[in-house]
Amino acid sequence: MNFKQYILENNLGIINDEYSFKDITTIGCGGKIKCLYIPKSIEALAKAFKYIKEKNLSYFIIANGSNILASDSLHNEIVIWVKKLDYTYVFLENSIKISAFYPTIKLAYDLANLEYGDLSFLGGIPGTLGGAIYNNSGAYNDNIGNHILEVEYIDTAGQIKTISNSLCAFGYRRSIFHFIEGIIISATLKIEKIKTKELLEKRRKQRLESQPLDNKSMGSIFKNNPLIPSWKIVDALGLRGFRIGDASVSAKHSNFIINLGKAKASDILAIINLIETRSRLEFGINLIKEITII
Repeated sequence: MNFKQYILENNLGIINDEYSFKDITTIGCGGKIKCLYIPKSIEALAKAFKYIKEKNLSYFIIANGSNILASDSLHNEIVIWVKKLDYTYVFLENSIKISAFYPTIKLAYDLANLEYGDLSFLGGIPGTLGGAIYNNSGAYNDNIGNHILEVEYIDTAGQIKTISNSLCAFGYRRSIFHFIEGIIISATLKIEKIKTKELLEKRRKQRLESQPLDNKSMGSIFKNNPLIPSWKIVDALGLRGFRIGDASVSAKHSNFIINLGKAKASDILAIINLIETRSRLEFGINLIKEITII
């Protein structure tokens, strides 16, 4: 029995072979997906993930599709698309348990409307809570790791496990999930009564002025160097606005690469490689990518 048969016979969700990464990533490019799996529930996802691991099948997990650049070629791995799973939150005593599939920007605003937080830094971070935990996403001198009490995830045996903050190994744009296999399904976070709605709106206006939010992008391309922001390095190389095909370094914020229409992943990767090479040769600075390339 192959993976498709297993999913359909056990009613674990939907298998689709008509999608490409162009359809499910925020940058809007990437090749055709041979097998896209859309789980119907957490329980179904756990069974499917156990099967994938038992059969030693290649897979890739994606939610909102930000921070991802997929090649233009055919993708033969199973792509697990968790964006369609239900999401919610439950208030506990001095904490809140939130589904990992909750969109981060929506979460920031939903809690701000209830005067709970402070997760206002998530207001400008595209993606889902699970992705934010995976990368320990942050902004405005804060990050998700500062607020996590514990994380719930599906392990390779299809079991649901819980680990505390101290075991999450949060660092700059990383967590333990960079080093272990698993699918994050929820997290419990500290919260407090605080008014952040005005702050969110202020920051939103600032982002609209300084970031290419009207264009397709992956978010920031490079992690910030400890001594100098990555956008300043790109500017110093004279590459703000540099373009290959429909892929362009944003004229608004040069640590963003945008899709002006029909950009190819190969063109975006060529720009990234050019920036990395020139930064290393001209400044002796090794830029580190914040995005995932598959």
